[in-house]
Amino acid sequence: MQKRTAADRQHAGGMDFTPPYVEKIEPGIWRLKITVQPGAKDDAVAGILGKRIKVLVKAPPVDGKANKSVCLLLSRLLGVKKSQVQISKGFSSRHKDVLVFHAHESAFETLLAGQD
Repeated sequence: MQKRTAADRQHAGGMDFTPPYVEKIEPGIWRLKITVQPGAKDDAVAGILGKRIKVLVKAPPVDGKANKSVCLLLSRLLGVKKSQVQISKGFSSRHKDVLVFHAHESAFETLLAGQD
């Protein structure tokens, strides 16, 4: 698993930099590319794996429990309501695309905080 690079952490006043795992769809709507590891010891963001964010969740991949945990964790970390985080692709896969609505760009800068 990769650590964040200086380019991943870069964000200056007027610069519109987004790392490869975050895509701005339109104003207020973002797509996160994640890889999920269900059955983990804790719910956490573990860093970057390839061009995706690695997300660990305690919940098993049964009856959508892991998906629900992913949305709950991301909503908490990004400071948005649970209803503003939705899986758009990969419902039964470890590789998922997640839509985040009404999150401020600065929220994504703190998503990987502590991963240095």
